[in-house]
Amino acid sequence: MSQNDGLIRATPETTGTDPAVIVSLLDEIRGAGIEMHSLLVWHDGALITEAFWHPYGPHRLHMMHSVTKSVTSMAVGLAIADGYLMLDDRVIDAFPEHRAIAPEGVEEMRLEHLLTMTSGHGRGISGGAWRHLATSWIADFLRQPMTFRPGTTFVYDSACSYMLSAMVQRAAGRTVHEYLDQRIFQPMGMSENLRWDLSPEGINAGGNGLNCTAADLLKIGLLHLQGGRWQGRQLLPEDWVRAATATQVRDVELGVLTGEVYLGPGESANGAVPERRPGYGYQWWRGPNDSYSASGLFGQTCIVLPVENAVVAFTAGMQDDDRRMHRLIQDRLRPALGQWTGSSLPDRLGALHLSPAPASSWSDAPAGWQGRYRARANDQGVRSVTLGRQGDALLFSLTDDRGTHTVRAGLGHRIEGETTMTGARLHHAYEPEGGLCVAAWAHWCPPASEGWSTLTLDWAFVETAFRDTVICRFKDGHLVLDRSVNVNSSILSLPRIEARQETSPVPAERT
Repeated sequence: MSQNDGLIRATPETTGTDPAVIVSLLDEIRGAGIEMHSLLVWHDGALITEAFWHPYGPHRLHMMHSVTKSVTSMAVGLAIADGYLMLDDRVIDAFPEHRAIAPEGVEEMRLEHLLTMTSGHGRGISGGAWRHLATSWIADFLRQPMTFRPGTTFVYDSACSYMLSAMVQRAAGRTVHEYLDQRIFQPMGMSENLRWDLSPEGINAGGNGLNCTAADLLKIGLLHLQGGRWQGRQLLPEDWVRAATATQVRDVELGVLTGEVYLGPGESANGAVPERRPGYGYQWWRGPNDSYSASGLFGQTCIVLPVENAVVAFTAGMQDDDRRMHRLIQDRLRPALGQWTGSSLPDRLGALHLSPAPASSWSDAPAGWQGRYRARANDQGVRSVTLGRQGDALLFSLTDDRGTHTVRAGLGHRIEGETTMTGARLHHAYEPEGGLCVAAWAHWCPPASEGWSTLTLDWAFVETAFRDTVICRFKDGHLVLDRSVNVNSSILSLPRIEARQETSPVPAERT
């Protein structure tokens, strides 16, 4: 697969890697039901595996969530090397206008404490909470109570990463995106359309908000594997790379995510308990076998394997506590790198699909299904649902307090388009006004014995980890609608919507 990203490509056996392990890995992913979007494996100087599950592809941007933290760390390293910042800089000194609202003890909080997630706060703020906040994120962070002495207790906190972004911007006079674009992104040939969200204060959301390709994700790890060097140029200081990826805090505890906050040490919720991890660097996770990784919520990960001279990057749709893919990489793939036994790799990578659409026929749809359905009172502000046919596509429109939103779904195949469909409650508070790219299919099931007909819609929001399943059941002019999502930081389904057909059915389109 030829791509204009500057990465050298080779077959697995070229670098001494047994291709059979790639086939085995794909089989185990399928057998385990892991929802993968992309998988890239770099080993000994070349990209030896490049797999995408359609409709995901090499040019597709993907929301990276907390992978962003490791990229923000790069900007901090540059700012320190350029003399703008120092590790022992006091955080409050960078924002003296907020000193009056800050609690006692904030004077002890240093830049290094933000890097190591040891700010002294008792709970961590999730990006899902701040996406609703239109006022100063800096002020909200600095007014949080100090539970621990800074530097003593690890509490995972996206707000710490935002403050790093804010400190770099205030010191260097440009956003971290602008700073890194000139010094890192352009020299590495990162995607020209790479995006990074801004806060209401015009500061890049340092803990999340980065949208880039799978190849960009791989390059972030590759730059660190190579000690900050890229094609002979030292882009990032080697001593910073060494410190950022080293164990700065040992045996850490990733708090339970409630949707808006990460709970503090020892706290649990709804049966979920904190997850123990080997350690943390400067916005990088430490892992087994001397590895380290950049990791984002819902399945974006770049794992660096220095001993094997390898980097593995993948995007997926999985919950944060689902470590099956990590175990496959560490236990199956890693030991096989460089252990070629003479087999060859079958042509499997071009036939991968995300949740392929079942075969379907318009003849399975019930008579009179097209038209507008008036919704009963509900907590989602849904007023009506309108369904219709356009060629081989099914049009699903939902009208709520935000307006009317339409998804075009292919019958038995995916169709790609844009939609403003309301979804913040299921999508970790993401709901951009400009909409999201969606690849959707539709499937009609023949009427069941009790008289209900069922329409299933699969909406893959292909620049994110989110994939919604919408099930509509029809009987005698009644519509019952259920909507769920593959991954989220809180609820996985919305309350049921019930509606009654209001307008005269639209005549079926002739084919």
